[in-house]
Amino acid sequence: MKVLVIPNYTNFGQEKDINRDSFLLVFKSFLDNTKIGKEWEWVLPYPDMDNHPGIINQFEYPNVSLRRMDGLDTFPPKMRVNYPHKFFDRLVEKEQFNLVWSHLPEWTHEFKITRIYNKTQPIIGYCHWWEIKDNGARDDNSFWKNIKGTLDMKVCGVNSQWVKDLVLKRAAEEFQPHIIEKLDKIIQPWYLGTDEFVPTKEYKKKTIVFNHRNNGYTGGEWFFETMDELWNERQDFEVWTTLGDMKKPYTKYIGHADRNIYMNQLGQAHFGVGCFQTYSAWSMSTTDGLSRGVPYLLPNGLCYPEMVGSDYPLLYSGKAEFKEKVIGLLDETIERPDVSAISKALLWENSLKSWDIENNFQKMARVFVD
Repeated sequence: MKVLVIPNYTNFGQEKDINRDSFLLVFKSFLDNTKIGKEWEWVLPYPDMDNHPGIINQFEYPNVSLRRMDGLDTFPPKMRVNYPHKFFDRLVEKEQFNLVWSHLPEWTHEFKITRIYNKTQPIIGYCHWWEIKDNGARDDNSFWKNIKGTLDMKVCGVNSQWVKDLVLKRAAEEFQPHIIEKLDKIIQPWYLGTDEFVPTKEYKKKTIVFNHRNNGYTGGEWFFETMDELWNERQDFEVWTTLGDMKKPYTKYIGHADRNIYMNQLGQAHFGVGCFQTYSAWSMSTTDGLSRGVPYLLPNGLCYPEMVGSDYPLLYSGKAEFKEKVIGLLDETIERPDVSAISKALLWENSLKSWDIENNFQKMARVFVD
């Protein structure tokens, strides 16, 4: 079986590390943890950034062929709407594929209407990002392209039931009920996983991890405002962050180009936090910490009850309760929970069960071949 991957790169360009791109991490984990990932032939386009040759080394798989794309925009909103017609036209003129796996719905419809062979070829997808107002997307955005590309797929995975429900809600504001019915059948929750579970043996007390982007939807602004207030009350804690420009008396930078070093540093923290309010995709920053045995203080809503379970002891509602629980964890009046069971459930070998690989990949590819 030969599969063409339509990629979704958002972490490349000057001073960015493509090897930490979330799409690549997901794709690599899929290859490592599924039988078809090891046995099928995968054709992976990649951006032509000369300052990121590491992708060549990362994908030294005998069944993965790299194809270099040129001219991609490095600003994600522009990249999503600027489909590289010439690249894909040349590719499908030379090669035939049993299946297309698209990680970018905005490109999916463009690919479908411009390709030059077999209109019945199945497309399976995964959407990592939806252009909706809840995550701060601009009023002029590519949501319609999101939806159109999704409708061109046989099935499209998303990272949680919560995200699926939100997308259907936003789509219902702009599309007719029969479109929503189609989307409801196509979009399915496919949970993302972690590569390994390395339990914390020792941790540094009173260390708090904020390893998310400092965007509006991540709640970074109000988190650091709360930490400023707490620092005025007590100066006995550290905040470990991956934000290199965050210079506060209580912050320590733990970001590192070497992911193993970063993960080892992360695993030494007392606890982590998530401060999302109106939107959160399946936070890979959170699952990074959980995979190292670090418990996270998380919102009691969004995708988190799906991630950690509704009875998880460190769920909070509102900023006041968040601060109360931070203080309780620092003072150890709130016990640091063991997250081993959650972490093991998040391993890719377990998360991939939600993807229903046999049905969603193998059967569709066989139908096409037959």
